[in-house]
Amino acid sequence: MERGKEIYAGKANTLYEVLDDSGNVLPHVIEMECTDRISAGDGDKKDVVEGKGYANNLVSTLLFKRFAAEGVHTHFVSEGTTSSSKIVRKADMIPLEVIGRDFAAGSFCRRYGVEQGRAFDPVLVEFTYKNDELHDPLINDDAAVQLELIDEDDVDTIYVYMDVINKVASDFFAELGLTLVDFKVEFGCDEETGELMLCDEFSQDTCRLWDADGNSVDKDIFRKGESGKAVSDVYQKLVSMLEAME
Repeated sequence: MERGKEIYAGKANTLYEVLDDSGNVLPHVIEMECTDRISAGDGDKKDVVEGKGYANNLVSTLLFKRFAAEGVHTHFVSEGTTSSSKIVRKADMIPLEVIGRDFAAGSFCRRYGVEQGRAFDPVLVEFTYKNDELHDPLINDDAAVQLELIDEDDVDTIYVYMDVINKVASDFFAELGLTLVDFKVEFGCDEETGELMLCDEFSQDTCRLWDADGNSVDKDIFRKGESGKAVSDVYQKLVSMLEAME
């Protein structure tokens, strides 16, 4: 396989066509490159963080393989043409972000006046409507179905998947001495088969992680004002942990 032309460049990832050995575009798959771009606040704050793309792709690849092994259908196909990319199934994306919370943090605390660190069991699941103009408002599953953003059967499957995703990811990070606080994931329907799939990524960009001292090992430090080398060091810290396990 070879990389084809660029299809789309988002806030953090870039998508490319995938070519066969004869230079023909392969159907139903694309290459997803995790870049060093970083943003927060609906894209108002932006920077470039060295090594972030590699770190995010490494974590996502390891986790997506574990999710698949536990029965979660994902878009992951194989490693890509670079150390920061992967080959994935094309999907019709569902315009929802699905948030899983093991502990209260961030906007949840501000919204409900809850003390940071309050534990939830089972994982607390929230939905937001992906719409930058509306600033990704919270939406309940019934409203999402009534507005035809998602099928009711897919909502039911997402709740099942979220329990599995949370368990797998929590155990994965616990092996590194880290606590998974919360995470957000996205789903889509396979372009070819219509089957619901976990898409996008699961990385330091999309979850909160605390070390044993309660320090953030994720994108939160960028949201709180750090940039450049300090943010790069946080992403590299997780890579170093994973390399030490091998």
